[in-house]
Order: sequence, then structure tokens, then C-alpha cells
Amino acid sequence: MPDTTERVPEHVRQRVAELREQIHYHNYRYYRLNDPEISDAAYDKLFQELQHLEAIYPQLVTPDSPTQRVGAEPSEPFVPVRHYQAMLSLESSHEVHILEDFLRRVSETAADLNADYLVQPKVDGVSIELVYENRRLQRAATRGDGFTGEDITFNIRALPSIPNSLGSGAPALVVVRGEVFMPVAGFRALNEQLIMENKKPFANPRNAASGSLRQIDPKVTGSRPLELFPFELMNGAELGFQRESDTLSALADFGLPVRPEAMERCDSLEAILAVHQRYLASRDRIPYEIDGIVVKVDSLPLREVMGTRARTPRWAVAYKFPPRREVTRVEKITCQVGRTGKLTPVALLLPVDVGGVTVSRASLHNYGEVARLDVRPGDMVRIQRAGDVIPQVESVVDFGSPRSEPVRPPDKCPVCGSPVVEEGAYHKCPNRLGCRAQILGSIRHYASRAALDIEGLGEKTIALLLDKNLITDLASVYDLSTEKIAVLEGFGELSASNLINAINQKREPPLARFLYGLGIPNVGEKTAADVARAFGSLDDIRHASVEELTKVAGVGPVVAKSIVDFFSNRAIQQGLERLLTRVRPREATAGSPAAGPLAHKTFVFTGTLERFKRSEAKQIVESLGGRTSSSVSKNTDYVVCGRDPGSKLEKARSLGIPLLNEAEFARLVGRQQGET
Repeated sequence: MPDTTERVPEHVRQRVAELREQIHYHNYRYYRLNDPEISDAAYDKLFQELQHLEAIYPQLVTPDSPTQRVGAEPSEPFVPVRHYQAMLSLESSHEVHILEDFLRRVSETAADLNADYLVQPKVDGVSIELVYENRRLQRAATRGDGFTGEDITFNIRALPSIPNSLGSGAPALVVVRGEVFMPVAGFRALNEQLIMENKKPFANPRNAASGSLRQIDPKVTGSRPLELFPFELMNGAELGFQRESDTLSALADFGLPVRPEAMERCDSLEAILAVHQRYLASRDRIPYEIDGIVVKVDSLPLREVMGTRARTPRWAVAYKFPPRREVTRVEKITCQVGRTGKLTPVALLLPVDVGGVTVSRASLHNYGEVARLDVRPGDMVRIQRAGDVIPQVESVVDFGSPRSEPVRPPDKCPVCGSPVVEEGAYHKCPNRLGCRAQILGSIRHYASRAALDIEGLGEKTIALLLDKNLITDLASVYDLSTEKIAVLEGFGELSASNLINAINQKREPPLARFLYGLGIPNVGEKTAADVARAFGSLDDIRHASVEELTKVAGVGPVVAKSIVDFFSNRAIQQGLERLLTRVRPREATAGSPAAGPLAHKTFVFTGTLERFKRSEAKQIVESLGGRTSSSVSKNTDYVVCGRDPGSKLEKARSLGIPLLNEAEFARLVGRQQGET
């Protein structure tokens, strides 16, 4: 057989490789981390482009291509389990041609077989397989890669909405495929609770369902409002059924929560389109998230004749809805307490696609902004992503009917109950050392990569340690022991020992990182580094006046006053004294920040660095006397470009600023370090 590889243009081979890498990455984010970075619509565009190129150049198809696989590999700590039969994905599109092509294929294959269609809502949840043997639930598994999933039996058994045993009429073996979902009302309540606890909320109900199913503790799963949408009896043909609609009726008789909408039948394109339009029009009133309809051949014998592809059945397709864009409804306005005590109103939204990202919450900044916008629960609002990153409410486009009451700032902190005080445009909780949200935020900031970079001390671990009363402030972090941590859920002797070692390695941090880690208002990484170099020791900084601080380049009166006020606060002084009995910041070399071989040079970093952490690269520049900035201007000397650089690259080119890749940057700073 002749080699046809050479007939493929080089740019096509490169594009196929790029698409596969991107799709593998987004599969990992979606299936393994439950934290997608792009919307379903954006993912579908990538996938369809890859399918199109592989159809034109079939010699490029490989067994490990995403088009030949489903989902992602099963992950620890759940045990891999082989599926009863492959759990395939569905061919899908927002365009009506997918239905027209599908019905044509069916009519060409059907001959004398019945070609009625089963039309179901496409529930946006987590696909699972349930295996009942002798009427009892023996195994539950996620889809995984389509052939092997994760065993989540104990978690499923904890859900009151899914029966652990079937009725007396059930056969010896029942294998069910369904979608576990979180109702919209339950999702909103869960997100509100997470925000109140200063934890990261879920992006959408699907992520919430997935994260809840993959909990280590089944009790956590059981406490979440999860439900099952059964849509297929996978061994129906073996049990003698001729139609899937009949199998669903049987599943309902067995005691499974089959919904009437799972059994709607149609006999023409017009009827299917009418169902699609009906669901689209009522989408926001349905109590669970759907993103389209699934159209299946109802006849099981006809399915057998039509067969399957590598990752999709030929007898079913998904006709998806257009993605929601920009305008959405405010479901609720809640309040989040930050590490400095600032109360931030947060709008919980009906999930909406904004620039390829699903947005379900948006900051309202402060209660003055809430009043200016006059935004209230029930209103329809326009969402924008500030700087293409942070979701914000831009304006109210339609009032709710009837309209809810105006949103007022709370009188008491929603976390600790302390009376709220006003500071300019902001409302704050003054209980810095007693408010759990502020304590959690301050420790998280102190341990963050840009500050002390304590590996393993992330938000979930800090929350667990606070809940168990093992820590109460920054100083108490250094009083932890392996014995105290090893008995906690999710830890063992080794992981506890690793965390303690990571904490102990940070008992003599660089002054600049320590200063930044204290979380002084208005003091970022760069300001902390400049102040540390200018004064040299923490003691000198603590006793510096506003006048002395403003002599440091880049420190104005507002920042200087923030530093003085911070170190003048009696409660902060007491906490800092406790911390300094356990930590000894390394003094910096006092003098001009411009001292060093990169004196007066300003660097800007853009894109993802692969050889350095961003914080490490900045620290190298600053250790050599240079400065770093987050924005490109005519005063920038170099822009260092990693993978996927952003708009800073174009601005640098327009200003004629020298560009460095990572290798060139490494050579530059390596040479400078060698000279010093």
C-alpha cells in the first residue's frame, strides 16, 4: 500500500497536532479536574475542526486521537472498573443539518424495520453506569474513557434519590445508563454556601455534580442535592425488548426515577424540530440544566443493524441549543468576605457563555456599585469579562416582574456577625483576627506561590485545619505537627510529613516575600520588593514614617499610609509578634532598588512560562536590580514571551520593544548572574 503521508500539507499536520493537544488538555480539565476553561460550544468547534481534517486526510487518524476516544482516563483515588458495554459519546451539533443527515442515514438503513425516534432532553450532568444484580446495586461507575470508568459505588449508595435495590419484577441483571445532575435550585444553594464559606464556587451545575460524585467521603456526596435521569437500559435487547421506550417503562416499574420526558416519541423531522423548539423556549423554566435534545432510533433491532463508530453510535445524535450569550438573569445577590474584611456583593447568575467561558457568578465590587446599577435578583443583566478575565455586571437590560426589593449592605458580617463599618466606598468587617473568612484568606495569601509558596497548604487544607481548630492564625501554622495532621481525612503519614516539611522550610523567608505575604492593603509583590530593598529589615519598615516610605520609588502617599496603618494596628502587632517568634525573615540588602547589573531595566512577562514559575522569573529580575511590571509601556525594556502570549506581545511590537523567548531570557539573566 503506498505511503500517502507526504500528500498531507505540513500546515495541516501541524494543525491536527495542535488540535489534539488542545482537546486532550480540555478533556483533562473537564473530566478529571471538573474545571473546564472553555465552553461546550468552543470545545465543539475544536473537535469538529479535527474531525473535518481527519475526514479529508484519513491517513492522519491514530488510535490515540481524541476522535477515537471518549472522555479521560480514570483517576485516583477511585478504582478503575470495566464497563458492561462501551459508554459512547454522541455526535453533536448546533446546526439542523445533523438531524437531516441522521434521518437520511436511518431511512437508508431501515428497510422494513421500524424507524420511529425517541427524543429526550440532553441533561447537562455526569454520565454513569449502574449495575444491579439480583435487584441490588452492585456497582456504579463514571464514564471515564468510555471503556473503563471510576468506581463510585459507595458515593452513589449515599444518594437517597437513587435506589439501592429494585422492585420484585426486576430481572437478575439490570444495567442502566443515566445522567446524575444537580437541580438548578440546589446548585444555587450550594454555591451560595460555598461563597459564604469563602470557598471557590462551581462554575455550573454539571461541575457541581461531577465534583460532588468524586468526593472521598460518601457523606459529602450524600449531602449534595443530586438526582438521576435514567435514559437507557443497556442490556435491554438481551432481555428481549424491541424498543427503548418500552425498556424505560420497565425501569420505572422496577423503581428507578424515569421521567416522562425521557420517553417522548416522534416520527418525522418536523415533530423532532417542534420538540427542540419547545425545550428551547422553556429552557429557563426547566428545573435542571439541558443543552439540547438527544434523538435516538427507538427500535433496538435497527440499532443493531446501524452499529457504531469508534466513539459514537450511528443510531443517535445530539441536536444542541445555541449557547447562552452575554445576557442572563440574576438569581441571587450574596456577600463574600475577603481576607482584608472587605464585603463584596456577588451576583449568582443563570450560567451564560461570555467569550467562550461559562459564567455563573460576577462581582459587583461594592454596594455603591449595586446602588448605581440598581441591580436586583430577578433582573436580566448584560455580562462582560473585564480585561477578558473577570466577569462583571455591565448593566441591567430588563427588570424582573414583579421586581424584588433593592439590595442593601448587611449590618453584620455574614461570617462572624461583627458590626459592619464603612470605609469610603467599601463596607468591612473589622474583626480581622476573629473572622474565619479573613483568617482563611490571610493564611491562603501567606502560603500562596507569590508569597511564601508553602506547597500543600492550599485553600481546602486551610479550611480543614480551621474546622478542626488546629490553626487559628498565621503563627499557629508553624505549631502544626505530623501527628496532628496525619489523622485528618485525606491525609496519611507521608502527606502530613510532606506538609510539615514544606512549612518548616519557610521559617526564614526572604523579606520581600514575607512582607507581601502579610497581606498589607495596597502592597503588591513589586512594592513589597522595592520597600524590602530600600529598608533592608522588617524592623525598619515597621517603624518607618509616611515621609520615609514615600521616598521609595513607586510608593505614594496612599500606599505609605497603608503600610503605616497596618503596622500601627494593635491587633496586627500582637499577631505579628507571635509570628516572629516562629519565623525570621532574611534581611535584604538595603539601598537603591536599582542596584545590580539589570539596574533601571523593566521587564514584562506574557504567556505561560515553562522553564520558570512566573514568580521565580520576577524574583530573578529583581534580585539583579531590575524591575517588573504587569503592563507594557514606552518605559518597558524587555517583554519575555511564553506560550500563548496575549495582547502585551502586540503592544510591544507596536512600540518596538525587544522581545525575548524563555531561552533568551535564561541566557540573559544567567550571564548577568555570572557577572555579579
